[in-house]
Amino acid sequence: MLAVAAAGCGGGNHAATAARPVGLKPCKLDRAQRRTIALARADIRRLRRIQAPVQSFSARGAPGQEAVTGKFLLELGSSELPLNVFSSLLHEAKTATSLCGDCGTALETEEPVLGNRGLGHLPSCAA
Repeated sequence: MLAVAAAGCGGGNHAATAARPVGLKPCKLDRAQRRTIALARADIRRLRRIQAPVQSFSARGAPGQEAVTGKFLLELGSSELPLNVFSSLLHEAKTATSLCGDCGTALETEEPVLGNRGLGHLPSCAA
């Protein structure tokens, strides 16, 4: 309040409005969204464990890698996530399957692009 008065605002209700941070509102995820995120992160951990012993790129990936990638995609689409959360999880999964050609292709198809960015998802939230 002192900074506002020093700036010449004159006190009153202006101090309350000037003190509020400007930007995105805090994100409130519902129960289904939190569950989707937890399941997706568990799948990403599984994908990392599957790929850890793999040394070279292959079209089909390691045994079980395509199945877990498919499971990840189903879980990711089970609830409408904010765009930044959706994109972050997708990026983590792409990193975890970087040596599997089919897995990467499947994940690429779900990635938001400039033409449809934000359609079908809630607005981004500050996280």
